[in-house]
Amino acid sequence: MEIEIRAQINNSQDIEKKIIELGAKLLGKKKQIDEYFGEINLYKKLGYSFLMRVRTEGDQKFITYKGAQLKKDGVWEEYELAIDNSEKAIKMFQAMGLERVIVVHKYRKEYRLNDLTICLDHLESLGEFIEIESLQKKDINKNVLKDFLQKLNIPEDQIIHQGYVTMLLSKNKTVFSKYIIN
Repeated sequence: MEIEIRAQINNSQDIEKKIIELGAKLLGKKKQIDEYFGEINLYKKLGYSFLMRVRTEGDQKFITYKGAQLKKDGVWEEYELAIDNSEKAIKMFQAMGLERVIVVHKYRKEYRLNDLTICLDHLESLGEFIEIESLQKKDINKNVLKDFLQKLNIPEDQIIHQGYVTMLLSKNKTVFSKYIIN
């Protein structure tokens, strides 16, 4: 399970400086290309949405299941697996009747501070964001994530309650925007 919180920001350099001052360590910089696949009739049958993702990150490739079965804002059931061949994974999803929902291009700086992963993201056509994820597997409390945003002087009204995919689907006015809820 993954719990995260994100906020839109205008001043990533100032935020990055504060993160470092709080003791966060840079884990790396990366470009991620995420291709998402889904199927509307299957969403209707199951009663919840899910996405299959093929991520390319440098030489690394992954497939990920992200399910919104729990219907909680910002909470996804998630399973990820490293793969060798992203083209075959895409053909497999398409052979199962899944269609490409959207492709997301993201530039990310990732930091670690205690039990938090902090990402500064730039998404083409959306802008800059901070995303904070708890690494704790039990007793996850979203208030811990909100408290961290306050330490960075990011007001609560900048919190985005949608995922990047949902924001892009809404912006692009696709039919999937009615079904992808997180």
